[in-house]
Amino acid sequence: MSTPALFFAGPREHFFRPLTWQDREACAAVLRHLHDRVHGPEADYAEAMTRDLVLEIIQHVIAQTAYRTGALSSQQSVDAQAEREYALGLLRALKEHGWLEDYKDPIDLQPILKLTRAGKAFSEVFAELDNARHKTRQRNMRSARKALQAFLDSRDEDELLDAYDYASRVVQDLQDDIEYFRHLMQALTREALTQKLAWDEFNDFLESRFGKEMSVRLVADSVDRHRSQIVELLDLVRAWPGDQRLRVDAALRQRAAWLDEVLDGRSATLWLCQRIEALIDAACEVKLPMLRSEMHNYVRRFTSLLRQALSLDYGAESPMGLTLSGLKSSAPPDRDAWLDALAHRLATAEVRLPASGLRWTQRERQEVQGSDPAWQIRPDSRLEAAMRRAEAEAFVISEDRLLARLQSQAGGQVLRLSHLASGQADEVLTALHAVGAARSMQGRSLWQTHKLPSRFETDTFVADDYELRPHAAEPKAPEEST
Repeated sequence: MSTPALFFAGPREHFFRPLTWQDREACAAVLRHLHDRVHGPEADYAEAMTRDLVLEIIQHVIAQTAYRTGALSSQQSVDAQAEREYALGLLRALKEHGWLEDYKDPIDLQPILKLTRAGKAFSEVFAELDNARHKTRQRNMRSARKALQAFLDSRDEDELLDAYDYASRVVQDLQDDIEYFRHLMQALTREALTQKLAWDEFNDFLESRFGKEMSVRLVADSVDRHRSQIVELLDLVRAWPGDQRLRVDAALRQRAAWLDEVLDGRSATLWLCQRIEALIDAACEVKLPMLRSEMHNYVRRFTSLLRQALSLDYGAESPMGLTLSGLKSSAPPDRDAWLDALAHRLATAEVRLPASGLRWTQRERQEVQGSDPAWQIRPDSRLEAAMRRAEAEAFVISEDRLLARLQSQAGGQVLRLSHLASGQADEVLTALHAVGAARSMQGRSLWQTHKLPSRFETDTFVADDYELRPHAAEPKAPEEST
């Protein structure tokens, strides 16, 4: 086993020390500006990061009031010389602790500065933490599908590694969205405790996040939409001959040395396909329901608070507000007497719910309560109710019943989707839902699905042909597969 690389060694022994001093906010702001200036979307790549440029960025940061207090003490006389000395000290500290390093420009051979590899990684975190402009559109599902398709077309092993990388980000994308809604719920609770309504956050969610990002992610970039296509592409990769898969495995081990630590003698291609499918399944079956639940909880909570704010007056000058503030500030004996008086007044009140928004008089209500019409059940109503119930149950597909029917029809042999299609309504429904049932969590342990290049047409529908093979069935001979 290779020796693990130590992070806090050499120049990085005290890497985070500049972020523990009194001027840590100014230091973090300088790192954000350095990253945006060198690696950000508006970076000027024609301008080298010289020593004077870094000093200029530091002085620009400490000129702001929010960072000036921590950078320069109040007893110190603040002038251009003091700012210059502080900038030089911070520059030395960043170089000493491994954030910046000296570099010679290969073009004009002039000494310049650059962010170290660790400095670039951590300064990127500071730059993107509170910057909505750097948020991705999270199209990793589509990217994974396109990378798999490119791998099948070009046999380029890097495309399969890219597909695995994109698939691993799908779960993180959904988890980031879940954390976002949890943050909104916490902000909503804090605002409600201070008798405010977090309208700005809700408006930003509707206009910026949901209208431009969430709606696309739940429709065009939905994990459910691309799941079946990704599974089909993975099945095509798994169906490759053994000698071709061995060549791909060797190339994958050469390009990604980390695979040797997790394969344990297994095929690299099959392991990557299994991991991609597991990640997509986790996104569809775990993270996506959690995201919808968190979004529903947030909207429902905000709607409830908004309805209360519109229907009730909790202001300090309202009768309820005056009563609550008086109870809070009164002494215990006076508070008990006040509560007894309120209970005596409220004891004579009668609470009623108006029907359909109409106010019924006492006389009309008595007449309605006293009327007891004789209900009669007509025979045709029973038949109509039975027909509606039968129509509703006709298209309810039981996955267990469908798998049992497929097993009875197969008898341990290979099934083709074109052989299942027929003119009977129940057989047509079986053919339409057979592939989905075989690829479900329960059906995957019983069946193997393989998409065939041919298509078939019936009187009801046109579809791609599939082969459903029970796990106990023997594989076909090469002559039959061709």
